[in-house]
Amino acid sequence: MTVNERFDVIINNLYNGNKRAFSLHIGVAPTVIENVVGTRQGKPSYDVLAKVCAKANISGDWLLTGEGSMLKPEASTVPSDETPPDTLNTSLNTLKGILEGHASDIDMLKNEVANIKKRLENG
Repeated sequence: MTVNERFDVIINNLYNGNKRAFSLHIGVAPTVIENVVGTRQGKPSYDVLAKVCAKANISGDWLLTGEGSMLKPEASTVPSDETPPDTLNTSLNTLKGILEGHASDIDMLKNEVANIKKRLENG
């Protein structure tokens, strides 16, 4: 399996196939991810690989070589009155990314509607 295919596995397993949510979660432009997993199949930069490992809790060994577990080993147990587990944070961040993507799409559509209205008024 190539690094590009491993990106696909991450996106499908942790982000329900949502490339935009994945890109927002790790802090890169959606086009960067599309270049890696889309038709182009470009190789990700070191910075992108580092962000995937740090922000998506992915094992660097697995991402680069396919060996070992996809996710980093769990840290020692966290008392219940502290930060929620990484999986909950990942889920919340995924949902946040999805909602931000939808909000961006809505804003774009609002602008398109306003432009169409102006063109119709100026007829």
